[in-house]
Amino acid sequence: MTTIRLADPERDTLDDVIAPPWRTQHAGGLAPASQLRRRLDRDGLATAAGFLTAPALRGLDAELGAMLPYAGVRSDERSVYGRTEPGLDDPGLRSTWRAGHLTRDMFPPQSIAHRLYVSSEVKRFVADAVGVGQVFEYADPLAGLVCTVLPPGGCYGWHYDTNEFVVTIVVREAEAGGAFEFVPGLRRPGDEGVDAARRVISGADRSSVQRVRSAPGDLQLFRGRYALHRVSPVAGRRHRLTLVLSYSDRPGVIGPVERTRRVYGRVTEAHLLAAGRASADGLVL
Repeated sequence: MTTIRLADPERDTLDDVIAPPWRTQHAGGLAPASQLRRRLDRDGLATAAGFLTAPALRGLDAELGAMLPYAGVRSDERSVYGRTEPGLDDPGLRSTWRAGHLTRDMFPPQSIAHRLYVSSEVKRFVADAVGVGQVFEYADPLAGLVCTVLPPGGCYGWHYDTNEFVVTIVVREAEAGGAFEFVPGLRRPGDEGVDAARRVISGADRSSVQRVRSAPGDLQLFRGRYALHRVSPVAGRRHRLTLVLSYSDRPGVIGPVERTRRVYGRVTEAHLLAAGRASADGLVL
């Protein structure tokens, strides 16, 4: 009889999921992430290469592949800010999207993705890497654990993240295209950097755009709240699949209603109840 391991932040360990050298032999679980913190502080992005074991990566690919019919690929054009605000929704701040999403409420508790997201080991690792005492799962029923699905011809338009940092794992790369591009520090608390964003989106100034490509199974940490970023158009026949683990340095984070509806095509009661709450740093999302 095979024992099924369920997502469990108290007792589950990920010895079958996370590869050496990212695991240690003592009770602490994962290796210190201080080297990632230095890179993250310097570049706004850091990569833990080969984070997943080969069997875990194959299993995750199979899990997500089986869920693809439910991804609901959507195409639209939207503001980099994700919702309408006075002066922030003009054509110069809009970009094209064609993407699908598998949201947290779709992942069963025995899935590798769900086990990774709730793991206390992973949370300690991420907290160490981003330099905070503790990180928390999103209270958002949809946006905490997500797989972004880019079909052939798909793209993820220029945008900012709701949270200050995000954890991603590329599970299946595109045959061509699908590069991650970003501009670090384009906005800061109290300053949206609107003119600079317009120049990047229009192509008038791409001098500060950085491009990276992770291998399947790599874990990437990224400060996306202040860095404008996108995934370039996917070419070939294969879907690009990226697992997104969203945490916050405070509990109870729920995404805005308008942005959630536009990205995922639906909202939950939790989003409706949280509507109208202002962000702590005064930025629009």
